[in-house]
Amino acid sequence: MIIWLSGPYGVGKSTLAKALAARMADALIFDAEEVGNAVRENYPDCPYGFIFEDYPLWGEFCFRLLKDIHENFRKDILVPMTLVRKESMRIIRRLRRAGIQTKLVILEASYETVHERILARGEEEGCWCMENIDLSREGSSALPGIHISTEDKSVEELCERVRKECGII
Repeated sequence: MIIWLSGPYGVGKSTLAKALAARMADALIFDAEEVGNAVRENYPDCPYGFIFEDYPLWGEFCFRLLKDIHENFRKDILVPMTLVRKESMRIIRRLRRAGIQTKLVILEASYETVHERILARGEEEGCWCMENIDLSREGSSALPGIHISTEDKSVEELCERVRKECGII
């Protein structure tokens, strides 16, 4: 199974992915951001946009890597990566069409909560994540998937909710 954890920058996707991986028998965390860095840094002048989803090869490489890892290593895969573009759902659809059980979990929180979490992780006011809170909140909340509020919930509570919603025993 692949569980793609989306939601605003700073909502707690990576924290939740690590906690879930620790509670699952044989899971790994896939870093789609590293794929994005490789794609973007090899193009001159950032021709496609300012987020990884704007680069066609980012989606293609994520799909191919996820499919290959799933087929060859038979592990559950957690992908903590914000999706904001409806077009990015094609990655999820392609994985499903390839016969891979894929769930999209969208973590949600208020602007204030996300803002505080970004500060708590050591970033400064006005950083890229702060400047794009609205984009990431609005874009991810519009996607179809399992929507889970993270307001006033512990990581343990969120793990249990994701496990229940995704049918993980």
